[in-house]
Order: sequence, then structure tokens, then C-alpha cells
Amino acid sequence: MRRFIILFVLLLTACGRPATVAPPTSLPPTASADTSSADPCGEETLRAYRNTYTTIISRWGSAAISAGNKPAAELPAVIEQLQAIAGDLNGLEPPACAKQAHGESLQAMQMAIAGYQNLVASKDAGTMIRDSIDQLADARLRIAALPDQPAPTPTTEATPTIQATFTPLPTVTPTSTPEPTATPLPRKGVIGSSRAQVFETPTSNTPIKTLLKDTAILVFEVQKGRLHIRAGSLDGWVSQSSVIIK
Repeated sequence: MRRFIILFVLLLTACGRPATVAPPTSLPPTASADTSSADPCGEETLRAYRNTYTTIISRWGSAAISAGNKPAAELPAVIEQLQAIAGDLNGLEPPACAKQAHGESLQAMQMAIAGYQNLVASKDAGTMIRDSIDQLADARLRIAALPDQPAPTPTTEATPTIQATFTPLPTVTPTSTPEPTATPLPRKGVIGSSRAQVFETPTSNTPIKTLLKDTAILVFEVQKGRLHIRAGSLDGWVSQSSVIIK
């Protein structure tokens, strides 16, 4: 079994696995009698909730990065950290219009924790961790879209429009030697690590997808230690060390 996780897991909870998340250290704040008459999805309520939610998700992303770089033997300590962060989110009371996406965020965290626990037990967890990343990313989009809460539209699918930025066609025509023409054209490669997490930009900290070893990819330029890659309809950035160029 592949024992190392090359992130960018998550950010990233298994429905029906609530026991995998540590209980919150304190009960959610009890609403006062006055809040019953307040707008549960008013601007101030949403702003306060979204700020706290974003902070917790950012902490989760950092811990997930750490988990993705640890061998299975060192995962228990990181799992405890992930459970504590999930407990903090569980203790956050969402406004009424955010309850569904908030619950799905908790489920995604639980799924990721269960996946890491499977890795410690030498069980397969690739699908579980990938699904948790996708579910958390979708829940975050829905919370960001409040209060209108439109049907989730995966922002990541729009990223292929960036392809025009990296297209080599304008530079291929004037080149006269084979060396320059090979540089801008996409190169074929595969994921060489046990798994590699995909980011939306060269500097973002929240993964949008996880690719497994031997996944075929197209490789473009490198920035800040990450390679711009494309795998099917997926477009993003992975750690340079996780890719083998053919």
C-alpha cells in the first residue's frame, strides 16, 4: 500500500461516521430570546459566521497539508489535530440559510478523518479522501454564495479558460529551432508519488482534487515549486516533486 500522501488533500468525512470527529470542547452558543426575531440570514449574521467558518477551514487546510506529507506511522497525531478542528466547526452555530452547507462541511471533514484512519490501518482510502475534498470544496462554494444560495456551480470547471493563457501556439510559429518549440508545448507526464493534491493556483493552500500514482497528465510551466498540469478536464497545480516527465 502506498504509505505517503502527497497533498493537497483538502481540504477536505464520512456520512454516518460521526464518531471519527472529536466532540467540541464547548456547546454551541445558545441563542437568546432576542435572536428569534432577528433575520437568521441577515448581512451581519452571515458576515460573522462566514469569517469564523473561513478561519476554521483555513486551519483545516493547513492540517490536511501536513497529513498529506506524513507517512502512515505519523498520522495519528495529525488525525487528532483534524478532529479538534472538526470539533470547532461542529461547535459553530450556522445561520438558518447556511445549515445544510455547514453540515456537509462537517461530513466532508469526518470522511477525510476516516480516510486517514484507514491509511493508518493499512486500508485503501484514496476514494474516501478524494470525495471528502470534493464535498468540502462544494460546501465552501455554497457558503460563499449566501444569502442567495444558488445551485452550486463548480468554480474549478471554469478554470480551463486559463488554458488560453498558457497556449503555446503564438510562440511556436516564430521559433526556428526544436529546443524553444518544445518548451511552451505541454509535455506528457504521470503522477510519480502515491498521490498528489491539486491546487487552483501556484500559491493557494486549499486542494481542489487528489490524483493517484500513475495518473496521466499534461505538464505546462512551473511556478513557485509547483507544476501547472491538466488531467482530463481538471486544470491546476501540483508539487513539482510529485510529477515524472516522460
